[in-house]
Amino acid sequence: MMGGAIFFYLVAGVTLGGALGVVVSPSPLYSILSLIAAFLGLAGLYLSLSAEFIAAVQVIVYAGAIMVLFLFVVMLLDLGRDERKPLRLPVQKLFGTIAALAVFATILKVIESDSILTGARGIYPAERVSELGNTQVVGRLLFTEYLLPFQAMGVLLFVGIIGAVVLARRRTG
Repeated sequence: MMGGAIFFYLVAGVTLGGALGVVVSPSPLYSILSLIAAFLGLAGLYLSLSAEFIAAVQVIVYAGAIMVLFLFVVMLLDLGRDERKPLRLPVQKLFGTIAALAVFATILKVIESDSILTGARGIYPAERVSELGNTQVVGRLLFTEYLLPFQAMGVLLFVGIIGAVVLARRRTG
């Protein structure tokens, strides 16, 4: 029991440190490396919840494929050579602060909702997940209830790749 708590706090620290590194790092390359650390920490948190399949997908898809794509785009566009430019609009900080407060208020509203405080169970409680298995539950949810967002994510990634190629061709040609 004590080893599980130590593992959780260690992995949670890696996740928080990686997320903090993404936000505070001035270099896009170091932000991407910090994001990889955060993704690996998140995979460790999935392991502590006995969700081995989701942890493996987290490492393979996000820490592997998506981060390679991000590194490719950053190195292709050579973002490190541009100087830091000041904010163009003087009200950008105000809009950013308002957006951050709106996100924070939304998070507080979700935390205060009845389902979190009362511990209401969803359609896949822990007993049913252990009976069916993580892979079957994730697959069933992805291809039934979340099919549209799943396919929209694929289209967005494809558009991002096309955008990176167009931006790279514009700089070279």
